[in-house]
Amino acid sequence: MANPVAARHRVFAAIIRSVAVRQTVMVCVLAVLAYGVLWWLFSSEDEPAPAAPEALFLTDYSKAQKGTCVKFAGPGEDDLGLTVIDCAGDRAALRIGTVLDKTSGQCPRGEYKVLRDTRHNAALCLLPNARRGDCFELDTEDLQRSVVAKFDCAAPRVNVQVVGIADESCPADAELGVPYEEMTLCLRRVR
Repeated sequence: MANPVAARHRVFAAIIRSVAVRQTVMVCVLAVLAYGVLWWLFSSEDEPAPAAPEALFLTDYSKAQKGTCVKFAGPGEDDLGLTVIDCAGDRAALRIGTVLDKTSGQCPRGEYKVLRDTRHNAALCLLPNARRGDCFELDTEDLQRSVVAKFDCAAPRVNVQVVGIADESCPADAELGVPYEEMTLCLRRVR
């Protein structure tokens, strides 16, 4: 009699293990489905798809677009490439003013920072991405050699603040005007 009882215990144990495995598999499947449904419900179709990394890194300056904001890709300002960034960002300090189709080309009227791309025979004329009230660290005497960086106005590195953007001449509260092709950047010294 001990054998039939032991056999029944083994059958019941196997049934219980089978049910437990099936329940575990079912819980996992339901969890994955629930995650998928929640992701689908909370993802918005209106969100733009992120751009491919290749579209954000600019090594061929001839393909740059006027008005695009950029930052240097490396630790210094060199021609290793630029990264295209959102102009509305807090640190978007440089904007492409003009794209020249020759490295020997000259920027239009203005104090541009010029980057030359000898590999693709192109050059970029960069200007500060500025709005009234923005603060920058920049050398107003030599913008070409200056590191142009946008900061919070309380930052110790800030040396100028934008008091206006004019078509021609600056208002009286501006200490200096930096001319560009389509505008004049009106600045006051902060420190």
